[in-house]
Amino acid sequence: MRKILLAGFVVIALALHAQQTQKELIASGINKAKLGDYQAALSDLTEAIRLDSTEAEPWYNRGIVKSELKDYHGAIDDFSTVIAISPTYAEPWYTRGVAKDYLQDYAGAILDYSKAISLKAEYPEAYHNRGLARFDLGFYDEAIQDFTRAIAFSPGFAEAYYNRGLARFSNDQFREAIHDFNEAIDLDPRQAEYFTSRGAAKASLGDYQEAIIDLNEAIYLRPNDCNPRLNKALAFMYLKQYREAEEVYTEIIGLDPRQTEAFLKRGVARQYLDDLIGACDDWNTALSLGSEKAREYLEKFCDH
Repeated sequence: MRKILLAGFVVIALALHAQQTQKELIASGINKAKLGDYQAALSDLTEAIRLDSTEAEPWYNRGIVKSELKDYHGAIDDFSTVIAISPTYAEPWYTRGVAKDYLQDYAGAILDYSKAISLKAEYPEAYHNRGLARFDLGFYDEAIQDFTRAIAFSPGFAEAYYNRGLARFSNDQFREAIHDFNEAIDLDPRQAEYFTSRGAAKASLGDYQEAIIDLNEAIYLRPNDCNPRLNKALAFMYLKQYREAEEVYTEIIGLDPRQTEAFLKRGVARQYLDDLIGACDDWNTALSLGSEKAREYLEKFCDH
């Protein structure tokens, strides 16, 4: 679900009086970063800062590079320096919020996104990321409001529709969630998780056959992902199509032999198919993988 949006390297140009040499180092650092050579980019931008530490642009871009390197504490330090130099620019508040988000400091991220929004009212990415942070804190109604604002400023924002759908799903608003997933799929039909989530919402309304259609599409788009298969197998279980469920759980185990849930649920499917030996074997495997529920099944149905 979570896809935090990170700003680019040249979103702002704050160096108004920088020396030519510093500008060249900044440009070189940005180009190297775009090519994925982050260590070389870091070196150029650090040298640019050494030449003139009062200019915000090298600090900002070095913070972006550090974020790409997952050095979020270092990125926060750099963005904080940018904010101290130029506190009225929205972007460093936003990017510092992103770094805090990755560190799971959701409350701190929300404060930074809110400051960015106060400086730049039409900022759909900031609304979107603030919605994600609020979602992670369990504030689903507030998250929905943020995703709605992001969509208002950017009507083609597929991820905002998708995440609003997830927030509505978490609020048990399944029909509204399906509407949002429909919009996300219309805008970007290549994202497997959109179909997986819409399938889960349809299953929550008891529409298991339609859910399976969506989950098949998710499997087609991402054939090695166990999640849509787990949901598909569960839909078959609700439909009492235990043979089909068993087959899907077997596929999952083939992809990931440590999928505890697949062993546990395949055991249930096999029990309904009157294959108690196979069921007990699966529950023993699930128990060895840490499932306490498997222990209950073994004690209730299997010989010792």
